[in-house]
Amino acid sequence: MVIGKRLATLKDKIKNRPKRAVTPYDLFMVAITLLSLVNLVLYLFVKEETLLYTIGIIDLLLSGLFFFDFLRLFITAERKGHYFFRDFGWADLLASLPFPQLKLLRLFRLTKAYGIIKRAGLEGIKRGFVEDRASAALLIVVFTIIILLEFGSVGILLLEQGDPDANIKTASDAIWWVYVTITTVGYGDQYPVTNGGRAFATIVMLVGVGLFGVVTGFLANKFLPSSNATESDSVALNKDAALAKMREDIKEIRQLLTDQQQIPPKEK
Repeated sequence: MVIGKRLATLKDKIKNRPKRAVTPYDLFMVAITLLSLVNLVLYLFVKEETLLYTIGIIDLLLSGLFFFDFLRLFITAERKGHYFFRDFGWADLLASLPFPQLKLLRLFRLTKAYGIIKRAGLEGIKRGFVEDRASAALLIVVFTIIILLEFGSVGILLLEQGDPDANIKTASDAIWWVYVTITTVGYGDQYPVTNGGRAFATIVMLVGVGLFGVVTGFLANKFLPSSNATESDSVALNKDAALAKMREDIKEIRQLLTDQQQIPPKEK
């Protein structure tokens, strides 16, 4: 009976313990994994060589992110052998290599990420975003830039390829054009000549302005004191000044009482 009660108590503690917050970085890597699997499907259906080359360049960038994440997990693992062999670290390493035959191993990453999110639940996801809002905003910007580089390049190639005067013809042309457009630099060496391409460029420019506005806000949040922090510092200083004044008043009252006690009573 006693053992049963203890087991029941232990189960209640495990059930009611606070769930681990999912960090924005965890969700970022889930999104990167999903994007890589989408690219794998695109490889099966897209036949045009220029578009395939564009997708391949972005997928090479994703492979670099996967390799960085593998190194992070391996270095921070308490038991490196357990992570590598029992927790499919070998699959993380092979999936980070830019070979089409190994990309299906990225499903292991998606399975592990799903397990983390499922254990954390919606509450853990919300807590992760609230506790690290600045990093969440930055990672959303990074992921959006990757999406724009890939699908913006594919889109502009599809819109411009039918025009004989088009100057965006290769994957490198398209990726370069998207990059300088979202950064609002606009060198003008590549530019759309069709009406559809120009309308598409307008959307890319608007998104680019918004993205770098978020980056500016992130940097301001990291390096400048927030208004809340300033207000709390001001309140703290006012409280300290009030306490110091109160101590001085109490000291003066005590001194007056001491002096009063030393005066002999007047004779009636």
